[in-house]
Amino acid sequence: MSFALDWLAFGPLSGHGVLMLVFTLAVFAAFVTDRLQIGTVCLAVLILLPALFFVFPMQGVEPYRFFGGFGHPALVAICSLMILGRSLVLTGALDPAARQLAWLVARAPWLALLVVLVGAAAMSGFVNDTPLVVLLIPLLTTALRRAGRAPAFMLMPMNHAVLIGGMATTIGTSTNVIVVSLAAALGVPMLGMFDFYPLVAAAALPALAYLWLVAPWLLRDVAPAQPAQAQPVFDAELRVVDGSPLVGATVRAVLRRAGGRLPLRQIRRADGTLAAPLPALVLRAGDRLVLCDTVEHLKEAEARLGAPLHDFDAAAPAGDAAPTLDLVAAQLVVTPQSPLVGRTVRGERLQEKYQLTLIGLRKARDSAERQPRENLADVRVEPGDVLLLQGHADAMRLLQRDGVALMLDERLALPRRRKSPVALLTLAGVVLAAGVGGMPIALAAMVGVLVLLVTRTLAWQEIGSALSVNVVLLVAASLALGDALGVTGGTTFLAHALVAVVDAMPPAWALAALMGLMGLLTNFVSNNVAAAVGTPLAVEVARALGVPPEPFVLAVLFGCNLCYVTPMAYQTNLLVMNVAGYTFRDFVRVGAPLFMLMWVALSVLLARHYGL
Repeated sequence: MSFALDWLAFGPLSGHGVLMLVFTLAVFAAFVTDRLQIGTVCLAVLILLPALFFVFPMQGVEPYRFFGGFGHPALVAICSLMILGRSLVLTGALDPAARQLAWLVARAPWLALLVVLVGAAAMSGFVNDTPLVVLLIPLLTTALRRAGRAPAFMLMPMNHAVLIGGMATTIGTSTNVIVVSLAAALGVPMLGMFDFYPLVAAAALPALAYLWLVAPWLLRDVAPAQPAQAQPVFDAELRVVDGSPLVGATVRAVLRRAGGRLPLRQIRRADGTLAAPLPALVLRAGDRLVLCDTVEHLKEAEARLGAPLHDFDAAAPAGDAAPTLDLVAAQLVVTPQSPLVGRTVRGERLQEKYQLTLIGLRKARDSAERQPRENLADVRVEPGDVLLLQGHADAMRLLQRDGVALMLDERLALPRRRKSPVALLTLAGVVLAAGVGGMPIALAAMVGVLVLLVTRTLAWQEIGSALSVNVVLLVAASLALGDALGVTGGTTFLAHALVAVVDAMPPAWALAALMGLMGLLTNFVSNNVAAAVGTPLAVEVARALGVPPEPFVLAVLFGCNLCYVTPMAYQTNLLVMNVAGYTFRDFVRVGAPLFMLMWVALSVLLARHYGL
């Protein structure tokens, strides 16, 4: 049974239009109050919209059309770009640059901050904001603490620089993809990847100067967040293999290559003798560098020095077509009932049975073997000892099932560095195909994902971990909500209302008002939702004023990226808030001037560029 909504009509707005405006306000209120998870709200939107049009039918509107967002090119592009960004993390493609940055932070923090701001802003135009911030947070936090500075000095400026850079290209953020795709569907000429890059670059110059010189001063009184619990350290050995650049190098040169931080205890020579790590000692093939450090620092030293923590590259079962796709390192504690007690890892043949390699050992108590004279694999194991093993995830679970040891921590996925050139070249190819070749970004990104799968840079089971259910639902719900407002005349009504307000103003002022409205909205609700509602509104306002729609579409795109003022405005804001100990007031104090600076600069640049 269906019902009519004629009684709900308000002036030129139909009953369905009034219902959709009320529904949209309710959705915004749900996002603002944050009492329900964002995925729950989005799922409710996707259920209630078809239900409302089923109960209150509208001629020419099929209720199931609102599920069309799941097949929309915008969602395909966003998901594909998330997968491409995930490949950079899994392959460690950005790690070499990250290590150099850490060295600079320790020696020249202010210069390092400038490098971080410029580099982060430039990269975020092509790499999804969230993976980039997730990659930089631990690097910068560690480097700043080594330099004696609180993480608050750099994390919020870095985060805001990433957000600024993300608005510079059509693929910089999911919001950009939504705005460009919706505008094209409404008849606006498709914007190219770099069409508005010069505008953002010009506005970014004073903004980055503010983040470099003023924002750290505003954050000078931020108390550091509670320090994380100290990480456990392990005895470990780095192997000097044939052909390694360490062969013939002195210990002094090795320490310099490791960045000045290598807790080297002794050198175990190939003949089994021990040598003190004297600076002038020359290393030979077959030597083992005995050190004690955390898992993170051990793996960093392995990468810097090119000296493996194990005897072979990847302990994979014979015939495994993709031996490094799920390579992990994990801490496992030896139980009193373990068959390892009183025996050695080599004697128990863990490498042959489970294809696992011992890369570190932490004894349960100080003993004569705290600094063993034997190789780690030949040290007798006691209850409570912790083994640091490297191998495949399935092998770790099998070892635990057999009662050999119990998993202590989350598995640490090891970057498959041999695939990092593939990940970088694939991303570069996607950018060139979309930016220069004219290929639709959704298609180019999907081809990139296929390349990663065919080259075994990513495994199918890792595709799911690269995607966010909340993002998928949010994009689909945003598109559905924007479509509902469009077909019911809601956006037309809002456009005429906005035009009535700015009717006496020049188009440039209307442009600035639209951008400011979107900017305020995006700091309290999802920027994707704001984009889905604001894009049709921009087109209607431009048509009502008799001017080209492109600058107004860009005003919405820019406004929806001005998410600096509140921590809930964007997910990376919450990440840096948690790590650095920022408060809501800190975001307002730093973000409000940045908001005004970008708003004014982009409004002026847009108006001049389009002759408004």
